[in-house]
Amino acid sequence: MIDLQRFHHYGMAVADIDAAQEMFAKGLNLRFAPVRNFASFPFWTPEQGAHVVNVFATYSIEGPVRLELVQGTGPFYDPGRLPDARHLGLWVDDVATEASTLTAQGWRTIASGAAPEDGWGVIAYMAPPVPGLLVELIATSLKPAIDEWTAWWDAGGFRPG
Repeated sequence: MIDLQRFHHYGMAVADIDAAQEMFAKGLNLRFAPVRNFASFPFWTPEQGAHVVNVFATYSIEGPVRLELVQGTGPFYDPGRLPDARHLGLWVDDVATEASTLTAQGWRTIASGAAPEDGWGVIAYMAPPVPGLLVELIATSLKPAIDEWTAWWDAGGFRPG
């Protein structure tokens, strides 16, 4: 079951991840984990089907709800397009089960790590029947890697400017 208490991040697509980090670091007094490049990341969208994208991403160190900045290839990561990659990221134990439940309630899959018929993968961006919100379902199997990434601050961290 989806639980808003498992809210991990607010994510947004940006045109320039370095400039965005600097702006949010100064404006919101945030620190960021190192930017990671997810080259050839498996992705699925209704428009393009299965394909790969190149994504640069970082999370704010401050939490418990983090700010995720992503700069990537393809229409989903275009910050000028709506709906775009702005979303609430929520941990779920089973992406396929939760995405299926939402789909049965009229939600649409906007993007995911695999096609819905292949189980959605470890992430699924879901849109409700009303506009204005995307929810990213994130498999808890990714939590150790993301926690390790954002714990980097303890070793020196990064604050632009």
